[in-house]
Amino acid sequence: MTTIKRILYATDLSATSEPAWSEARRLGRLFDAEIVILHVVTPPNVVSLEGYFPPDLFEDFLRSAQRDAERGLDRLLGSVAGSGLKVRLRLEEGPPASRILDTASQEAADILVVGTHSRTGLDRVMLGSIADRVIRQARCPVLTARPQSDGAPRDRIRRICYATDFSPTARAAWSWVVAIASAADAEVDLVHVTFEPVADRHMPAEMIGRMAQFLREQGQIEVERFLERSTLPRERIQVHLSPGLPGEQIVHRAQQRAVDLIIMGTHGWSGVVRWMLGSVAHTVIQTAPCPVLTIAPAGASGESRPGTAAAGITR
Repeated sequence: MTTIKRILYATDLSATSEPAWSEARRLGRLFDAEIVILHVVTPPNVVSLEGYFPPDLFEDFLRSAQRDAERGLDRLLGSVAGSGLKVRLRLEEGPPASRILDTASQEAADILVVGTHSRTGLDRVMLGSIADRVIRQARCPVLTARPQSDGAPRDRIRRICYATDFSPTARAAWSWVVAIASAADAEVDLVHVTFEPVADRHMPAEMIGRMAQFLREQGQIEVERFLERSTLPRERIQVHLSPGLPGEQIVHRAQQRAVDLIIMGTHGWSGVVRWMLGSVAHTVIQTAPCPVLTIAPAGASGESRPGTAAAGITR
């Protein structure tokens, strides 16, 4: 049975991380789970500064950064005093994404919670984002939360959007839907986006219409087969079949239905392909009106795990 016993909340101690902290606390309360708060201190790039960055200055920088980080972590710890939440702190040093991924493995985290920026235009296609790398390489599910325009806090999970194409990856996410919906007593919107035939001058309009109808009917059949095996009561699930672009339709439904959480599978890529554009999950994470929980297929990390040589302080 899917459950959450340990949550790893990775924070850079900025305002961008605040929505993710709210989500980590909410899940901690729902599942009575331990929350491990992680901050990674990033040393300056001494290779590029060789000859200009004296060793004693480097050490001063690290000590100052660690002191600032400890104060920030203590503030987070103080914010849950008396709440009954089980919280532990970890302060690490090294490349942020690598240390986050390593710590998630070391802690055997059931879920990783991170904040992510809302980006548009060219920024959305740039590589190197810490959150992007974590989402693509983590071996456990990752919940991302970004600042919302309304800024309104979400006190509980009332409605979950489960986006599925009925692939094995999408089906793997269903157990998380059931677990969270059961714990939060939430309703579920099952969203399935069907392929939309494109008008073609070589194909009669009537045939295109018949193809569209066939695809809708097949989608409905898939939905009914899926729900027959569901352990969640049928009356708590509302089905939405939509033709169009999957990412856009999922976000549209989430906005329309005012959902509190989107849960979906994401494909495991390796090598250069994992950094290419077009991922439905990538679109949803960047534009969703609520936090997004992505579940990768087992063993999808595809790359050798980063080393664990960096220093760490556990408190």
